Amino acid sequence: MARRAYGYRVPIILTAAVLAVAMVAMVGVITIAVVRSRTADRPQTTALPWPLPTQHPMGPLPPTDGSSQPVADPVYPGLGNPSIDVQHYKLALSWTPAQHRLVGTATLKIRIVRPVDGIGLDFAAALAVHTTTLDGRPVDAVRTGDDLFLPAEGPLGASSVVTALITYSGTPREASFPGTRKDVVGLGAMIAENDSIAAVQEPYGAFTWFPCNDQPSDKALFDVTITAPAGWSGVSSGLLTATTVLDDGSTTFHWHGAQPSATYLLAFAVDRFERFDDTGPHGLPLTYWIRKEQTDQMLPVLRRTPVIIEWLEHRFGPYPFDSGGVVIVPNDVTSAMETQTMISMGAIPGDLGGVVLAHELAHQWFGDSITPSTWRDLWLNEGFATYADMLYSVDFLERPQSDLIDSWHDADRDARVLAGPPGNYDPTRFASGNVYVGPALMLHALRLRVGDPQFFAILHDWVQHHRYGTTNRAEFTRWLNAYVGQDLTPILDLWLDATTTPDLPR
Repeated sequence: MARRAYGYRVPIILTAAVLAVAMVAMVGVITIAVVRSRTADRPQTTALPWPLPTQHPMGPLPPTDGSSQPVADPVYPGLGNPSIDVQHYKLALSWTPAQHRLVGTATLKIRIVRPVDGIGLDFAAALAVHTTTLDGRPVDAVRTGDDLFLPAEGPLGASSVVTALITYSGTPREASFPGTRKDVVGLGAMIAENDSIAAVQEPYGAFTWFPCNDQPSDKALFDVTITAPAGWSGVSSGLLTATTVLDDGSTTFHWHGAQPSATYLLAFAVDRFERFDDTGPHGLPLTYWIRKEQTDQMLPVLRRTPVIIEWLEHRFGPYPFDSGGVVIVPNDVTSAMETQTMISMGAIPGDLGGVVLAHELAHQWFGDSITPSTWRDLWLNEGFATYADMLYSVDFLERPQSDLIDSWHDADRDARVLAGPPGNYDPTRFASGNVYVGPALMLHALRLRVGDPQFFAILHDWVQHHRYGTTNRAEFTRWLNAYVGQDLTPILDLWLDATTTPDLPR
């Protein structure tokens, strides 16, 4: 991802009568026409059946202690290690802007899933490793490309738990992006012209700035400290629990993530930010991090966050995390990424900024709280968030729903030709428009089939019954059919597998 693209939505298209916002799922396909903005005020909320006919969970909720069931990713099999389950990352980072130097100590608590003779992690060759230990015992690390292996004294049995420690330093280098978007040329930690650094890493790239199991099925808890020079701030995901001013004038920012997160969703940014505090629903602590020269432009957009979260809660249930916020990343960024609790967003003002913000906030439920176990099911993130875009545009922007559905259908024709069906997309065209609009149309077809009361209960209960876990297409299909008491598999298969766009649902 280039310095112009910290995330996956974008181009702006102007027409004579309206401002058409092309919310681009990597290639630009979702048109949202802004007629009259209501984003500064509370929206005219679409009437929902209330209370929703929700149901009790059909089984136990996923664990919240960082335990996962990692699986090999079939789309990008070179990343991740399904033999280990990282339960907790403790990262101590320091950024020196003038030297573009990152110094880190990573401490990982790891559960062994199946017997191994050492710990294999993803970690960029561009960063030098200084010391490595397993359970306090020094080991000689083996490096092969972007792989790091810590050999054990003997076999590590399944269910055993070990602690790995790695110290490292260097100048991060972007990873290659497996797609064709013109505004994305790299992934991971990126250094801007003003010597700031920010990281966005979907589908991978966290390994460019810390050693990790860089796959979506291994969610973990995170504690991150970032030390930055005087006048600079270090921002990450989770709740900011403390700041410590050191003798040299630098400050250490302490971030605690109390809910599990995939590595690709961990925020990281160091810049000359100003901090603004806010409060969301139920006393939710929110922080916004903005460069001084961007405050007048962006703070009014970010101040909409509490109203949008409240609106999303009305549809999808309680906000899933104990904090929230937005960090505005470098000047030429024109997109955003749903980094967990702390959205990474370019300086996108006005109504476009409100739509982008709503999309990324919807991802806190769909993608962050409940995460696909492999990248084959990226549509589980983007289809639901795109449908939330449509609901937002109807309520906040007074946009006719039928116009949005029509625009999706037109866009989906080209997207499937370009990148394949959303359920089996071309791996060299990651996150193209096909995984956004096709699945959103599928959800609309489900809505027409089951009716609004049950449909909105499905949206609510799907994420609430699986919060903090990982999932896949088979699980969603089983859950949906059991939930509604009928076989809806043909609708899912049609919209996820067809190589051409199905007939528009009415």
